[in-house]
Amino acid sequence: MRTTVDLPPAVDRRVRELAEQRGVSLSRMVAELTARGLAQLDTTVEIELHESSGFPMLRIGRRVTAAEVADLIDEDRA
Repeated sequence: MRTTVDLPPAVDRRVRELAEQRGVSLSRMVAELTARGLAQLDTTVEIELHESSGFPMLRIGRRVTAAEVADLIDEDRA
């Protein structure tokens, strides 16, 4: 099914990078990421306190990179 969406520039860049890295079409990458995101809606997120620092922490199944944090900060400032 054909659908048009508007993505923030940082998200568009990241999706295009992922598609290129994986050798799939942009459409397929968007579909895969959307399906994964929707599947996570059914997952309960628990916030824990880090043992040594005491900072709040949540697990998302993978490490969040410094580049991802920088992209989110840039996106928030835009």
